[in-house]
Amino acid sequence: MASFERFEPVFGEVVPERSDPGSGLLRRCLFHVYASDSFHLTVHVTDFISGAWETILSVSQLDDMRDTVGIGGSWSEFLDYTVASLKSENVKLLLGVERARLVSQKAKGMPRIVVNLTKMSDSSASEAMATLSLELFRAFKRNQHLQGETSTLSEPIGEKDKRDAADNQLERFSSGKPDVMAPSLDNRQDSPAKQSKPSKRVPAHRRTRKRGALLQDSDEEDG
Repeated sequence: MASFERFEPVFGEVVPERSDPGSGLLRRCLFHVYASDSFHLTVHVTDFISGAWETILSVSQLDDMRDTVGIGGSWSEFLDYTVASLKSENVKLLLGVERARLVSQKAKGMPRIVVNLTKMSDSSASEAMATLSLELFRAFKRNQHLQGETSTLSEPIGEKDKRDAADNQLERFSSGKPDVMAPSLDNRQDSPAKQSKPSKRVPAHRRTRKRGALLQDSDEEDG
């Protein structure tokens, strides 16, 4: 049986257009489409200032809309098309004084999904605005959590190992335990860089005396 059990909420922004004179100042609006229960789909549109508009569609009403629009296929395929239309760039809000229409289509030239809306009373409009704000925040937190999980899973293994090693070294340092993997002082002193020492230069006057002594010995032998 057709239902909205797995319907994910849809949020969007739309710039309204006047459908008749006297609509007042037009501001950008947000819309929220969600399953209020397993058999009803609720649509709210608001600019958070002048009020909110609403409609509640049953499964049978949406099924009639499918016949009117002329989209064949299964029920799930029609829902997928409706969601894709609402998420597309081809969404319009025709705003009147007491009524409005939310018109969307997946792409230009494709069937249009038309939802008729009625302006809500002040108290109901405030509740709809509060619900939209809260649900939008929850959707943002879920998306943020999913992005964090994705970035963790996609992190290169080498980078993860380096980070774990740094954390372990910091933990050992803070606990006062020696790092057995670190090179000892003796090993550092036995390094080739420490073993190779520059030769000591002999002063020039000592080299001269040595040459002179050798020359003198040579003369004595000749004499």
